[in-house]
Amino acid sequence: MADIFDIMSDEDLTPDLKMLKEICGEDTVKKLLRNLGGLSFYIPKITRLDSLVAKYMKNHKEKDCKLIAKELKVSLQYLKKVINESDN
Repeated sequence: MADIFDIMSDEDLTPDLKMLKEICGEDTVKKLLRNLGGLSFYIPKITRLDSLVAKYMKNHKEKDCKLIAKELKVSLQYLKKVINESDN
């Protein structure tokens, strides 16, 4: 069965969809359009995922906080906040 997205080219895409295609691939963009068309998404920064950051830190206790901050591209202050909240 023919699918309209089979004839899709970069010229048909919005700037956001072009970015998604570049990062995730054309098949992912087609799946999003087929299944989630019309929805708006907010993709948070890692600093909005405190429980994930706390889990990462717990799983990498051997790493210095400065190294983790660099890896995650977050501040040391943010990591200290996560540590304090996860201890409570």
